Amino acid sequence: MAFPKLSEVSMYPITIPSLGLETRFRPYLVKEEKVLLIASEQNDADLINEAVLDLVKSCIEAEINEKNLTTYDVEYLFCNIRAKSVGEVATLGFACSHEECFHQTEVKIRIEDATIDWKDQKNNIIEISENVSVEMGHITYNDIIRNSKLKDAKTDSEIIYLSTIMSMKYVITDDERIDVADETFEELVEFVNNMTTEQFNLLREYATNSPEVKLDVTWECEACHKENQVELRGMADFF
Repeated sequence: MAFPKLSEVSMYPITIPSLGLETRFRPYLVKEEKVLLIASEQNDADLINEAVLDLVKSCIEAEINEKNLTTYDVEYLFCNIRAKSVGEVATLGFACSHEECFHQTEVKIRIEDATIDWKDQKNNIIEISENVSVEMGHITYNDIIRNSKLKDAKTDSEIIYLSTIMSMKYVITDDERIDVADETFEELVEFVNNMTTEQFNLLREYATNSPEVKLDVTWECEACHKENQVELRGMADFF
């Protein structure tokens, strides 16, 4: 006896934030959830990040070059896919922040209510001298999880330095617009190292102010009945 074929899953509209690309997505399947759960149970950040990216690519209808997806693209897509896969409402435990209460209350949140905090991003073309400007972008999820230099970084300062370099897209002069992707990493390092601290800080400020997925949660403590507020931000808070 042959097993029946299951009907097509529902598709939902979504826009990929950084690309402005309108597409559709479906809920994830058991086989995809299994990979995600195994990675989570092993508590391996690298496996989790890879599983999340693979899941997002599988569930999005449009063919996407993963190297173009920013961190907040993946966060936003994952939150929406998860909401349609396991239910829009998730239950999380939060500790009361008042006095010495610290009682933990289970709070129901609507994952699909998460939005992107654009953080009042400024013009992404930053003038660092009279005849040189740098066009900035946002670091990609691919860089975060796979770039060996970032993964080997030992300090926060080194991570910020590397992230700033990886957020550079074009160097613009009076005569040309240089695509950073065509240059070697060593050439980029030399270019950045010859900046003044003030010039570099202009780029760093843009790079470290990348948008994030966020959700404001308000709840009443079960023990002391006082109101609490917490802000969920980034993949770790929503996973």
